[in-house]
This record gives sequence, C-alpha cells and structure tokens, in this order.
Amino acid sequence: MKKNLTSQDIARLAGVSQSTVSRVIREHPSIKEKTREHVLRVIREYGYTPSAAARQMKTNRSGAIAVVVANLTNPLYPSLLHFLVNELASQGLRTTVWEMSTELDDITAKAIAESEVDGVIFATAVASSRLQHQKIAARKPVVFINRSLTGPEFDVVVSDNHAGGRTVADYFLAGKRRRIGLLTGASEASTILDREKGFMSRLKDVTGNTTCTRSPLQFDIFTYENGYQAMRELLNADPGLDAVFCTNDIVAIGALDGARAEGRRVPEELWIVGYDDIPMAGWDVIGLTTMRQPLPAMASKAVERLLARIERSDLPAETVTLPNQLIIRNTTKQIGPRRGKR
Repeated sequence: MKKNLTSQDIARLAGVSQSTVSRVIREHPSIKEKTREHVLRVIREYGYTPSAAARQMKTNRSGAIAVVVANLTNPLYPSLLHFLVNELASQGLRTTVWEMSTELDDITAKAIAESEVDGVIFATAVASSRLQHQKIAARKPVVFINRSLTGPEFDVVVSDNHAGGRTVADYFLAGKRRRIGLLTGASEASTILDREKGFMSRLKDVTGNTTCTRSPLQFDIFTYENGYQAMRELLNADPGLDAVFCTNDIVAIGALDGARAEGRRVPEELWIVGYDDIPMAGWDVIGLTTMRQPLPAMASKAVERLLARIERSDLPAETVTLPNQLIIRNTTKQIGPRRGKR
C-alpha cells in the first residue's frame, strides 16, 4: 500500500487538503509549523515518497542533464558519453541524450531550450550554429566539451588540439620524416581546425615553409571508407610520402588499410598518426600511433563546471584546456624514451 500512496492519500490521512500537502513538500512559508509537523509525521508513518514531479516543484529542478553528441558511429562519442553519464550519475543526475545528424537547427534548438533539463553539455558544435546555441544558453546553463565556441555565454572544456598538432609535427621531424602528408576533411569543428593549424604552423616554424601534401579527396564525414580512399589518392598524388598525419582516428584506421592496399609497408616505409585514441586504436591488429585525449578528466571538468553554472548563472565564461599525450604504437617507430603505452 505504501508504494501506491499519492499526495491525495496523505491529505486524507492527515485531514488536510492536497494543496496543503504540496506546500509542505515544497516548504512553502505560508504553512503553520504545527500543520507542517503533522503532515510530515503522516508522511514518515506511511513511508510516502514524493514523485519526481513533486520534487521538481520543490527545487525547480528536474535532476536531468541533456548531452548533445554527433555521429555515434564514431567510437569517440560513445566513449565520451560513457564518462559523462557516469560522472553525472555520481552527482545523482540523469542523462538525456540528443544525437545530431546535422548542425543544430532552429527547431532542435527550441526543443532543447524548452525541455525540462537543468543544463546542457554539447559535445558537438560549429560556428555556423552560434545563434542557435546562444538561444539555448539564454534559457539553460550550457557547457561545451571537445568543441569550442567563443562568447561570453559559453563555458568550454577541451584538450589542447593546437598543441597536439604541433606535437605530431615535432615527432615526424624528429623521426627524420621529410615527405609529410596531411589527411583531413572539410570541417568547421574547432577540434579539427586547431589540429590542422598546430601541425602546419609547427612545420613552418621548424622548416621555414609549410610544404605538406594534403589529400586531393575532399570529404565532410570522418569515416573509415573516406580515410581509405583518401589515403590511396594521397599516395598516388605523392608516392614519396613517408609520414601522414590524420586528424581523426577513424580516418587514420581507414588510411592504414588504404596504404597497405597501395603496397606501402607501415611503418617501414610510411608512418601514420591519428588523433583521439579511440579504444580500437589500441587493438593489437591495428596498433595505431595517436594523440590521446584525456576524456575522463574532460568529462569530470565539464560536469563540475555545469553544476557550478546551475548554482550561479552569473559566473563569467571559462575555458579549461587539458593536455594531450602522444601514444606510440605500431604505425610509427619509437624515438628515444617511450612516450606512451597501450
């Protein structure tokens, strides 16, 4: 019986109105102390637990956080989502997931802004959707993770993608790689753009020029198939390449098979480096050298920042940038002391 009790049942047992019970639950100041104690005693005696809706009325919070991701076929996003869900659960919060197949549009932005969630964590965002993100941030606390949009209303938690790109360039040069290629897509994502910029700027700093062969194939979806085809076209355009930086692990795994299809021995003739360190990058059959993003730390910081903004909406925007780590595996060769492990 206790499990089926409603606030109306408690009202009948306590001899008060249902609205009085509701005000007691919400700790409304209009309730006399004697009445409050009587209703609370009945609640304890019958083991009544207020519904989620009642608790929301009391706290003005739903206890739910929206996480917006893109392209769950990319193993990076399920991994990041796993860490975010666990981190939110440790704070007693539920997660609702929105998967974006395209950039954020007005209809989806309105739906997120009008939803019952207490805040939003975006793991996908591009500059062209800035207005839609601003509309959501005007209604809900918002934090970006693994994406960056500048603006006074945006909190950001990212890894240092620019420095990661520079690290890959340094690694290639230290390994005496001289015919270097870049395999990337046509993307507005800040992560991809920062990796490209860091990589190219470091080559220019060290060599005095930015000589680097880019893939002739232009694509906007980072898939195994695109990586495979892009690498084959890249090697046909410049057969003498001895190192290729891929700005995404899925593309890098496709590129690895594409290089083998072209008869290149990896790493004896050609080095390949990816980015993200998705779980399959460490599989023995792949063994991809890559830049590892600190996903657990990023998830922890994003949730921490979102909770702070939920408590204080007037906090100034903050950007947290965490370091990445070069993980050397079988698609390149070791140089000096080992810098990472499987």
